[in-house]
Amino acid sequence: EVSSIFEKNLRARILAEVEPEGGLSAYTPGLKIQVVSKGRLKASLEMGETFLYYDLASLTKVIFATSAMMKIVEENRQHLSDMVSAHLPWWPHRTVEIAKLLSHSAGLPAWAPIYQSLQQKKIKKTAAKYDFLREFLAAQKLQRKPKSVYSDLDFLLLGFLIEEGFRRDLLGSWEHLGWNESLPSLHFCVNNKPKYARAKYAPTEKCPWRKKVLRGEVHDDNTWALGGVSSHAGLFGTIDDVTGFGLRLREGVYGRTPRGGRALAKAETIQKFTRRSISRAVGDWALGYMMPTAGSSSCGRYFSLTSVGHTGFTGTSLWFDPKADLLVTILSNRVHPTRDNRLFVGLRPRLHDLVFESLTDLA
Repeated sequence: EVSSIFEKNLRARILAEVEPEGGLSAYTPGLKIQVVSKGRLKASLEMGETFLYYDLASLTKVIFATSAMMKIVEENRQHLSDMVSAHLPWWPHRTVEIAKLLSHSAGLPAWAPIYQSLQQKKIKKTAAKYDFLREFLAAQKLQRKPKSVYSDLDFLLLGFLIEEGFRRDLLGSWEHLGWNESLPSLHFCVNNKPKYARAKYAPTEKCPWRKKVLRGEVHDDNTWALGGVSSHAGLFGTIDDVTGFGLRLREGVYGRTPRGGRALAKAETIQKFTRRSISRAVGDWALGYMMPTAGSSSCGRYFSLTSVGHTGFTGTSLWFDPKADLLVTILSNRVHPTRDNRLFVGLRPRLHDLVFESLTDLA
């Protein structure tokens, strides 16, 4: 049950926070935030112009790719210590473990404008696009760096491991996970066509190279060029179902089976994936999940260092703190009309701080 006192207090704090810049619209056209404390929904706020479906951007990395890898590992189809090349013989680097992709420490570059090559080569068929992507990834040189590098390419490569593990293409692999039953709003806009009425989707960028405002089609350049389905971006959904995913994550972290709906994986698998996987000196990663970097985390100052979550470029995030038993989901379309507005990136940690401070007031 939503706590009206907490919700009013949180809304007032957020409005006071954004007032010096002229209000919320300076940061993002609209914002949705849900707060679940100790398993109870304490707030479900909507501010500004909001919509039913949001481009979840890199939340796809945890909701789809990481969840798929949990299942694949759990079913002994692949092991975290396996070399990537053992399952993908075309991958030329023979000493990269699967776990390194999930912890962003494989040495692949952070990003590449793959969409430009697909455009220049005028590749139209989806299968041919993924053939090109395979060749592109195989040609990448690894960069040995002392710190992890958050990399879309890591997760593009994981996509091929998912296909190999499930013996299905990416869309079939997504459907195989079964979220269409328990979290039905989560979906890809296949071939960049909206699944539902376009007006129900939050608009994202007025894109200079696609020559339109994106709405009901993925914002991420490379995912769009690949046809709207990818292992690193492309999912859309409602805030209720993103929070629902977070609650399933919570149950697994605590070693419990969800009372209703489908589990992400067995509790021990979820616990394995949500533990720190590399040293703090290298980076702040579990397996697929971000962990807070002290002093500069997107989940603010108060979330414990055992927290797990992820962010999305469009202005989305999901964070769970097992010590405080606190789950915070944020959806926005801060890239509308342009990705150049970075104010929301600074606001996001403050939103998490304000949640903590408002909960403290109620205690």
